[in-house]
Amino acid sequence: MEKRVIKAKKVARDIQRGLNDNDLMMKYQLTPRQLERVLRKLFEADMISDMQLYERIQLSDTQITKAFIETNKAIRELD
Repeated sequence: MEKRVIKAKKVARDIQRGLNDNDLMMKYQLTPRQLERVLRKLFEADMISDMQLYERIQLSDTQITKAFIETNKAIRELD
């Protein structure tokens, strides 16, 4: 498998401009896991702040919690 090269400065700039995770994944053709790796590398290179990384991780946790709650509601409705 051939590795793709993603310019760190471009991704960091897009984050500064307010692109959300979905927009970043679409623009750079990343999976959620790949995006997480990119974000961690940007953080380790001091290209994004710990707060920017934390906010994105919190967003992901919130999305997961919401999906879990909605799934449980759907299961109850089927019963």
